[in-house]
Amino acid sequence: DNLTRQPYIVGDAVNWGEFLEYLNPMDQEEMKEDNWFQKLSAGIKIPMVVLMRLSSPVVEHGATRHGWCKPASLVQVTLAPVLLVWCVLLHGWPDMSPATVHISFASALVVGLLFAGVVQVTSNNAQQPSYHGALAFLGFTTSIAWIYALAAELIHLLQTLGAMMDISDTLMGLTVLAFANSVGDLVANLAMAKAGMPGMAAGACIGAPTLNLLLGCGSATLLGNLLVASPYPFELNLQLYVSLLFLVFILIAMLIYSFTNNFEVGRNFGSILMLIYGAFIITCLGFEVWGGHQLLTANIGPQVRDGSFDLRKFEPA
Repeated sequence: DNLTRQPYIVGDAVNWGEFLEYLNPMDQEEMKEDNWFQKLSAGIKIPMVVLMRLSSPVVEHGATRHGWCKPASLVQVTLAPVLLVWCVLLHGWPDMSPATVHISFASALVVGLLFAGVVQVTSNNAQQPSYHGALAFLGFTTSIAWIYALAAELIHLLQTLGAMMDISDTLMGLTVLAFANSVGDLVANLAMAKAGMPGMAAGACIGAPTLNLLLGCGSATLLGNLLVASPYPFELNLQLYVSLLFLVFILIAMLIYSFTNNFEVGRNFGSILMLIYGAFIITCLGFEVWGGHQLLTANIGPQVRDGSFDLRKFEPA
């Protein structure tokens, strides 16, 4: 065990012990304090964590040699282009021919091997190279790629569950996916508020949805115009229309309440927002149960624009 924790010897021989230690996601000291469920959860995550460490370089200034591990870096710069190509092809060009897909992966592998050759020639085991800090940008890019890939698989899972239970994609996004995206922000904002930083918590409550709305919709429509069609055929269904109306209503209500109370918020403000959200969820569920999947997913945009939309007479095409 001590041999695996020794630093690299002088020279260019590979220290496989330290390489395996670099890939090992288990902390023996922390494992002693974990319960059986935490140990089981950590064990299940080992393959994915190891795969991520093999494709995402990490620069850690507090560690020895800033976390430099030459064998790991060689593998990382080789696999990173392949990972990026895989994520781009995952949704960008679903109709691409198999031959083009194979050529794309082969080209990415060649590029990765060229980068690995450069790292092999210009670095050694004993000291991190001068360009080691630049690998942090590669790690950041591959981390985004992993997030994108996992999010895509989550969307596929939700679509499968929705198809099995005859629930529209929009309702799945407004409930299950929205809860999953927001629970982390909820816990963090509550912790900041309890710690005596209500301004920071309130700013995060407004800033996070604004980021998701502007950058999320902006990047999605931009990529849609570039990769699918220009202009992008955005369809406005009933669930999205109701959601937009609730969003506008909530923003106006918050502004009116803040102005009329000299920007001092109390318990009533929080209670009102929670009641509005409850009404929103009940409305969405009601439309899903009453209108059915066909009504909720039909494009009502043209009828809304020309003023001819009537929910009582509406019949999906």
